[in-house]
Amino acid sequence: MDILTPWNTLLVHPIMNLTLFAYSVVHDFGLAVILVTVLIRLALYPLYVTQIRSQRAMQEVAPAMEELKRKYGKDRQRFSQEQMKLYSERGVNPAAGCLPLVLQMPLLIALYNSLLQLGCGLGPPPNNLCPGLTHDMVESFRYTFIPNPIDIGGALDTTAHWLPWISRGLQHPDPFFILPVVAGLVQLVASVMAMPAKQVKSDDPAQRMTQSMAYTFPLITVVIGAQFPAGLTLYWITTTLFQIVQQYFVSGWGQLPKYLPFLRGIPTPADRELHRREQAAISEARKDMKDKDEEEAEDREPAAAASGARNGGRRRGRRRGKR
Repeated sequence: MDILTPWNTLLVHPIMNLTLFAYSVVHDFGLAVILVTVLIRLALYPLYVTQIRSQRAMQEVAPAMEELKRKYGKDRQRFSQEQMKLYSERGVNPAAGCLPLVLQMPLLIALYNSLLQLGCGLGPPPNNLCPGLTHDMVESFRYTFIPNPIDIGGALDTTAHWLPWISRGLQHPDPFFILPVVAGLVQLVASVMAMPAKQVKSDDPAQRMTQSMAYTFPLITVVIGAQFPAGLTLYWITTTLFQIVQQYFVSGWGQLPKYLPFLRGIPTPADRELHRREQAAISEARKDMKDKDEEEAEDREPAAAASGARNGGRRRGRRRGKR
C-alpha cells in the first residue's frame, strides 16, 4: 500500500472535504479557509487551553525554580527531585504545553497539501500550471454527504474576492507579501502576550532562548509566509488571532501593556481569575496557620497541666518535709 494512502485518508481528504463544504456555504475560497481554521481550532480548543494554562503555570513557578537552582544548582540529582516535587505540588505538567504544537505540524502539512490539490488538481499538474480542481476529481475523494460545489466541466475558484491583489488563487504565494507581514505582526502580538507580565530574571539559557524566540519567530513567519501558498498564510493569521483571543481569556495581556500602556487599565478575565486564585491561596494559608496554632495550643495545655501537677507535688512535698 502506498504510504500516501493513509495520509490522504486520515488528514488530507478530510480537510479537502471540509473546505469544499465550507466553500459551498460561503462561496468564497478565502472565507472557506477561515471557516475551516476556526472549526479546527474549536476542535482542538481543550488542548490549546491546556497549553496556555501550562505556560502560565510554568511562569508562575519560575521564581521558585530560580530559588531551587540557587540552592541545589551543584547537585543535579537533588535539583531534579526538588523540581519534580515542585511541579507536583503546583500541579504543573511541562509536557502539556508541547502537545498542541506537535499536533499542529501534521495539520499544517496536510493543509498545505490540501491547498495545492484544491488549487492545482490531484497529482502533479501538467507543466505546473495549476489548472484547478475539476468536478470529476472531487468525485474521486468526496464524501457522499458533502455536495460537489464545482459544475461539470468547470474548475474550483480559489480566489478570495476580498483580497483582490491575489488574483491567481490562494494556492500561490502573496505577490505583494501583505499577508506574510500581517501574519508576522499578529504572531508578534501573540508571542508578547504569551510572556509573563513580570519577567523573572534568569541565567537559564533555555529561558533566554525562549524570550529571544518571541521576537525572532515573527520574522521567521514572514519569511516562510512569503514562500508558501497565501491560503496557508491566511490559515496562520486566523489561527493566531484565535490564539490571541484565547490568551486574553486564559492568561491575560502578558507583556503587551509594556508596548501599549493603555492596556494596563483594561483588566482581563485572566487577571480576575488570577486574583481570585491568589485570594483563595491566601485564605487557605491563613486557615492552615490558624489550624496549626490551635493544634499547638491544644498540645501545650496537657503539657502545662502535667508540668503544673509535677511542680505542685514537689511544693507539697517540700512543705511536708518542713513540718
